[in-house]
Amino acid sequence: MKFKILERKADCVLLYKAVGNDVKYIVKDIEGDIIYMSINNLDGAREAFDSYDINKVRETKKREFEKWLSENAEA
Repeated sequence: MKFKILERKADCVLLYKAVGNDVKYIVKDIEGDIIYMSINNLDGAREAFDSYDINKVRETKKREFEKWLSENAEA
């Protein structure tokens, strides 16, 4: 069974799927990363979905990349 779309915005989607007696929730961004995953925790999934901002994520990834380079590589 495929996931169903519960909510969608420009940079991510909130998906759900029944799994036995449970419901699996996933928040996935447009770059293919799973931001959040849970069983039976719709509130947590909605919070992750509502607060997600891909531009903030990209800024964080860039800072972490630059830090990694300074610690692990030299020109």
